[in-house]
Amino acid sequence: MKINNIDLDTIIPENDLEKEIISDLKNGVNKEVITRCPPEPSGYWHIAHVKAWTIDFDTAAKFGGKTYLRMDDTNPLKEEGEFAESYLEDLAWLGYKPDKLIYASEAYFEDIYKIAEQMILDGKAYVCELSAEEVSKTRGTLTEPGIESPYRNRSIEENLRLFRDMRDGKFEDGKATLRAKIDMAHPNMNMRDPVMYRVLRAHHYRLGDKWCIYPMYDFAHPLEDALEGVTYSLCSMEFHEHRPLYEWFIENGWKRPYPPKQREFSRLTIENVLIGKRYLKQFVNDGIVKGWDDPRFPTLVGVRRRGYTAKALKDFVKSVGWGNVLEVTVPYSALEYYVRNDLNNIATRAMVVLDPLKVVITNFDNKSEDIEIENNPNDENAGKHISKFGKIIYIEKEDFSLNPPPKYNRLVEGGIVRLKGAYIIKCNKVIFDENGEIDHLECEYLPNTKSGNDTSGVKCKGTIHFVSDDNYFKITVREFKNLIKREIANPAKALSEGAKVEDILEPNSLIEKTAYAENFLKNAKVEDKFQFIRKGYYCMDKDSTPENYIFNSTISLKDGFKK
Repeated sequence: MKINNIDLDTIIPENDLEKEIISDLKNGVNKEVITRCPPEPSGYWHIAHVKAWTIDFDTAAKFGGKTYLRMDDTNPLKEEGEFAESYLEDLAWLGYKPDKLIYASEAYFEDIYKIAEQMILDGKAYVCELSAEEVSKTRGTLTEPGIESPYRNRSIEENLRLFRDMRDGKFEDGKATLRAKIDMAHPNMNMRDPVMYRVLRAHHYRLGDKWCIYPMYDFAHPLEDALEGVTYSLCSMEFHEHRPLYEWFIENGWKRPYPPKQREFSRLTIENVLIGKRYLKQFVNDGIVKGWDDPRFPTLVGVRRRGYTAKALKDFVKSVGWGNVLEVTVPYSALEYYVRNDLNNIATRAMVVLDPLKVVITNFDNKSEDIEIENNPNDENAGKHISKFGKIIYIEKEDFSLNPPPKYNRLVEGGIVRLKGAYIIKCNKVIFDENGEIDHLECEYLPNTKSGNDTSGVKCKGTIHFVSDDNYFKITVREFKNLIKREIANPAKALSEGAKVEDILEPNSLIEKTAYAENFLKNAKVEDKFQFIRKGYYCMDKDSTPENYIFNSTISLKDGFKK
């Protein structure tokens, strides 16, 4: 059977949702698959959001369907246009293009208001003048029923008049709400006459001061799904307890065939990573980080600036899977595995010395000699670039030792080592400064040992990188530690339980230093990704200028994660 040119019989379902979709399509319950990406524009997206958006877009695409991007902007106290704009950029970076862009405030507020009026006429909603505190006291507990509002049995005519008074601004903020009339003894607390509308005079980032009442999320969300024609409303597992309410509002407010279905997947958390827009906003507002796109931040703009790739993030969340528990927690090293794997395949190789030690090649008389460096050994089309070998070069200080540990295969006094793409050199003498520190090394090169044309027969175990004195420029390298202390596995939980921000922060999580880079890197552009040979993966930062190239450390070369 085919739907939108997709042969359903060839699809192998990966989870219970896909089994349900196949059954629904074959039995005519739905004619197509439409999902929605419904963010509230109250902060920038973080890594865990990628799971939801990947599920939304990939599920629809698998069945030839559509995904809409809907700004669920029903709370003017939190929302800003800056955040909404960032979502469009994030989705484009992830490689997703929504079939439709919708702002709920503009598209649906009038329709939702009319549905609320009809529910009043149907005896399904009433205006309540209890305060928020009084409502809370009458809701009951998990073992005790709630107490009905004294305003619950007002006439339909009075409720309709009062609701219109709410819209016309005749009530002060907090003095009246519209509540659904369901069941104050319902075992699910969400079903105990939930609030549908509140009076709130707040400036909306798109509508200005047009409205002084706003629909609550639990009321607006299912109706927005229905108005859009969404067939599967996919969300994380904490909304599972809200599903009966979602379905009640669809049944009593929408009343039409082909209602959307809410289905839930496990929420994703990552060890040692601060997840939650509320906490991230606090860090930005308090100046703990340098904006939402700080490379230490788990926001998409942050990890993108640091050098993470969209493919790595999507591969990571797909590896976590759908899940049928409330929350799945994974180690950060699991994400790093996919980042490292992707960068290994796409990053251009370059030689950069982070902690330089001067080396004089005493028997080399020429100014410099060209050598070739592969741009990426994993990509046969990546080509090579020209570097230089000369009389004065710089190597990493850690690549020379006066007292080498066992199995040290780098340079020692009297020993040899191969220079990447160039010759084998031998250290003949160590020159010290007046403070007893190593000033430079005097070495000789072995003429018949050039890489790719070695006829010497000399055996050399170690290979190190270097830059030549006439082929380098200074760059700024930003090295990062994790923003949160390693021992804090769940920083959001720690903050919610009373921990102070300073108690969970890793001190000195950003360190800047000067490094020597081969001139090849002068061609770099912002967000270009490189493997600094033998050191790690780096990305050119947007703060770079022609006078100061800045590279962010993305991730080390070593991988401790077992897939």
